[in-house]
Amino acid sequence: MSLNIHIIRTRRPHWGKFSGINQFLKYIDHNKYHMNIYVASDNDDDFPIKNIIVQRWLRSIVQRNGMQYYKLSDLTAEIKIFRKCLWNKIDVIHFMDGEHSAQYLPWLCKLPQKVRPKIVATYHQPPELLDSLIMKDIILRLDCITLVSPEQVSYFKKFIAPEKIHLILHGIDTNFFKPGGVSKEKDKFKCITVGHWLRDFKAIREVAEKLTSYKNIEFHVVTSNLTGPKVTGLEGSTNIVLYRNTIDDTRLLELYQQSDILFLPLLQSTANNALLEGIACGLPVISTYLPSVKAYLPGREAILIKDNEPEKLVEAILHLAHSPEDCKDLSFKARKRAEELDWRNITPQYEGVYSK
Repeated sequence: MSLNIHIIRTRRPHWGKFSGINQFLKYIDHNKYHMNIYVASDNDDDFPIKNIIVQRWLRSIVQRNGMQYYKLSDLTAEIKIFRKCLWNKIDVIHFMDGEHSAQYLPWLCKLPQKVRPKIVATYHQPPELLDSLIMKDIILRLDCITLVSPEQVSYFKKFIAPEKIHLILHGIDTNFFKPGGVSKEKDKFKCITVGHWLRDFKAIREVAEKLTSYKNIEFHVVTSNLTGPKVTGLEGSTNIVLYRNTIDDTRLLELYQQSDILFLPLLQSTANNALLEGIACGLPVISTYLPSVKAYLPGREAILIKDNEPEKLVEAILHLAHSPEDCKDLSFKARKRAEELDWRNITPQYEGVYSK
């Protein structure tokens, strides 16, 4: 008899077909786990009442407890599953984006254990941000939480028993993200940066400015923050090429494969899609020394710099640009680490949580 699992996840417009934590759902054993998936927009588009005034009023109500990421689309998803709970036996409800969507259904914990579903939530943000994003009393009502970084564990131990906490590292699709496929320009050394959340664009600009005299070194940055109040500050640099993140999966893969290194200075981090995509494509990594990054890259797959010191970042780039053998060695180790984190190796850990 299979377990009846209901998933609520948030649709990320910048994720492609092969990115994001939802990828593990492709590898679930559907003979043992019957999956029902609800995808909520990262806005209010799914809410059936379209009146702007009503939406604004309701949004103020659902966010007043402190969950600033919670949208009316999340409310719609919770209502849909609650209706299912009234008429069907649900074994597990899994909030794949706990910071976004776990607000009302966890109160089902007040029902008797035998008649209510178990509630699981996955959290993604660093401890420094969680206080402003989640409700503490919600955590107390969860049957289990899954985390994507060791840094998060000590934070959640303050609110929930340790045996209810499961650390499951983020995975990667190594069949899609892989080396090769396109030729690299021999007279160029390309450093690729992907994403915008918690990226240290100031460090990227400083490093690029220090390397302007090296005409063969280029920085290719794929990010959504190119206009408006959240510009990257990279605009106008002669050695930086900017791409909007509306590029498709094939083009993103080409950019990875055409690059020589993944250059990813971070302000904070837990799991990071770009980090995993880069190593799956066999890119040596220059990034920030953070416990979470070290958890994903524990060996010699990367050069990690504390505090993103521009001079040391520059030194690391120049070293790899002029040391093809070291670059090749890091590339091999990066791909090997990505294969260890393939979703086919990660998914059984989620199955174990559901069965438990």
